[in-house]
Amino acid sequence: MKPFAWFGAKRKAARDRHHEAPASRETPAVSTPGPLHADTGAPDTAVRPAESLQAKKPPPPRGLLPGSDGEHRLQCEYGSEERAHGFYTRQVLDYLSPTMQAFIARQEILFVATADRHGECDCTSKFGRPGFIRVLDEKYLIYPEYRGNGVFANLGNITENPHIAMLILDLYRDTIGLHVNGRARIVTNEELLACRDDLPNDVMDEIGLEGKKRPERWVMVEVEEAYIQCSKHIPLMKKLDKRVDWGTDNVVAKGGDYFRLQEIPLYDRIGGDKAMEVLVDDFYRRVLKDDFVGRFFEDVDMEAQRLKQKSFLAMAFGGPYPYSGKDLRSVHKRLIDELGLTDAHFDRVLQHFRDTVIAAQLPEPEVNGLCEILEGFRDDVMNR
Repeated sequence: MKPFAWFGAKRKAARDRHHEAPASRETPAVSTPGPLHADTGAPDTAVRPAESLQAKKPPPPRGLLPGSDGEHRLQCEYGSEERAHGFYTRQVLDYLSPTMQAFIARQEILFVATADRHGECDCTSKFGRPGFIRVLDEKYLIYPEYRGNGVFANLGNITENPHIAMLILDLYRDTIGLHVNGRARIVTNEELLACRDDLPNDVMDEIGLEGKKRPERWVMVEVEEAYIQCSKHIPLMKKLDKRVDWGTDNVVAKGGDYFRLQEIPLYDRIGGDKAMEVLVDDFYRRVLKDDFVGRFFEDVDMEAQRLKQKSFLAMAFGGPYPYSGKDLRSVHKRLIDELGLTDAHFDRVLQHFRDTVIAAQLPEPEVNGLCEILEGFRDDVMNR
């Protein structure tokens, strides 16, 4: 079986459903299974008089409406059920209509939202040349992933939770948007090449590009909901010329440190109080297991020591708290005179701190910056 064969099978099944029973999209509530007979377990398929159904007029089951239980509850609470049901009926599909497909084919702005398995969200923007989002058929679309910052926040979420929300916006002509919600899967260039007969030629052409213009991978989405983003608050914008260097690593082209984060104290950049709690606890676990330096803490109240260390590091790394402990010279003089504290011990402790922040996956520049700050206290610690 080809690695992409599942996609062709799903496309065929979707087409068959569309052509065999197009009315089912308009009246999905009609074809619900009947209750089970208690004696046989078989579905009850007996026809009930239309008059009795008309007389009861039951509300449609919530499970047949688009949307979540939460939005349905709030529609009831805020009195917007009639308005919302009208929107569901007139504007929401579980596939891409021909007009939607034509709209997508000329767009160049996409916003994507995903969540990991814990429900923690990420939202990102995707830009490309008009038509960079390809509609494969009424149930499937695909978009390229170019070289980025290497974080893979949304792709990582998709590996844990395939649900995806997309907003495709037209800011330059019709000032309208299209929401597409569905289930996503990461697809490699190699998988697409193995199924070239099922895909548009321009997808194959883009995979054939060289350098950073070539997509690194793709995201395929199976459509579950598609509906309009109304025009009334979308601004009409004029497109100006701007050179776009797709996939560039140039810092200036990417905007550099636009929000001036490098001016924020290092303490806050690495996570502030919460990060310091984790780092100090792990640091002392390492130190106390090391006989070479652990002996300096044998008669020390470690709970109080941890609090002092957190306060000291907050001061050293630019945090918001003043250090109220004794000065470093007086604290360490006894260790030098009575226990033989040397530069070798300082080096070992500093190495434990470096290992701690590396284990916390802090970037190398931040690791080096923290260690350089601590290195600056060597002479005070050693009473020189």
